Amino acid sequence: MKKIKLLFICVLCLCMVSGCTGSTSNTGSSNGKIRIYLTLSQADAFRTSLVNAALEEAEKQGVEIISEDAGGVLETQVQHIKNAAAEGYDVILCNPVNTDTALELEDLAGDIPIVFFNSCPEDKRLKANKYVYVGSNDEDAGRYQAEYILDKGSNKSEINVVIMQGELGHSATSARTNSLIKELMESGKNVNIVFKDTADWDQAIAKDMFNTFLTTNQQCDFVACNNDTMALGVIESMKENNISPSSMPVLGVDATSEGCNSISAGDMVFTVMQPAKGQGEYAIKAAVALAQGKSISDIEGASDDNKYIYVPFEKVTTENVSNYK
Repeated sequence: MKKIKLLFICVLCLCMVSGCTGSTSNTGSSNGKIRIYLTLSQADAFRTSLVNAALEEAEKQGVEIISEDAGGVLETQVQHIKNAAAEGYDVILCNPVNTDTALELEDLAGDIPIVFFNSCPEDKRLKANKYVYVGSNDEDAGRYQAEYILDKGSNKSEINVVIMQGELGHSATSARTNSLIKELMESGKNVNIVFKDTADWDQAIAKDMFNTFLTTNQQCDFVACNNDTMALGVIESMKENNISPSSMPVLGVDATSEGCNSISAGDMVFTVMQPAKGQGEYAIKAAVALAQGKSISDIEGASDDNKYIYVPFEKVTTENVSNYK
C-alpha cells in the first residue's frame, strides 16, 4: 500500500513515537490511545491538504493515526478496511473510492465506527453516531455559483452556461451540478446549458473539453466548473485560443492557492472556499467522539440527526480573495 506523502509519515511518526498526550479511551491500543485508520480514495491537492490537517489535529488530540492512499482502486480500499478491522482500530476515516460501496465497507468494518469525508454516501447508508459524514454542503457551492451568474448576468435577456463536472459517482459532482442547474432554472431567467461534460476534476481534460466546445461555435456567457483545477484548464484553453477570460467569466470551487492566484490575476472570477483544514480537523473531532462512544451532537456543525457535520463554504471573489491567499 502506498503512503500518501512523506509529510504523512513524518506526522505519523511524531504521533506514535514522540508520545503525544491528550484524549484517551478504552481501546485496544497498548498505550491506551485512540487509534484511527484513514483510507483516502486518491490523493490530489485538496485531499492532501485535508488529510494533512487531519494528521495535525490528531497530533493535537493525542491520538494515533495511520493514513493510506487507495490510488483510486476500490479493491485496495477494501483491503484497507479489512486491515483496520483485523488490527483492531477504534475508528476508520474513509474517503470512499465509490460511495455506492458504503454498505460493503461498513460490513467489512464490523463494529468499528466510520467517519466518511470528502465524498458522501447516501443518507440511508449513514447511522447516527456510528456512520457519519464530515464535509461541506456541496449544494451550497452550486447555489453560490448560480447566484453569482444570475447577479452578473442580470442585464442579459438570455444566459448561456457551460458546466464542467467532476468525477462521476462523486457526491460533490452531483450535488454541485444539480444545485447549480436547479437554482438557474428556477430563477425565472432564460438560461441555457449549452455544454455539460465530465472532466474528472482534471485540468488537462477540462482544457481539451473546452477546446471541443469552442468548435461548436455556440454562445457562452459563463463557465461553471465543479472545482478550481478544471476552471484553470478552461482558462488555459481560452488563452491558447486568443479568448479573453473576461469575455466568458469562469467560476470554480475549492479556493485552492492556484485558484485564488488566478482570481488575483484577473482570470478566474469566482470560487467557493471549501475549508480543507476545517474538514480535516472536524473529521478527527468526530472520530474521537465516536471512538469514545459519545455523540457528535456537541461538535459545531452537527446535524440534528447526528449523521452529518457540515463545515461551511465561503464565497471568494476579487473583492476578498486576498483573505484566502
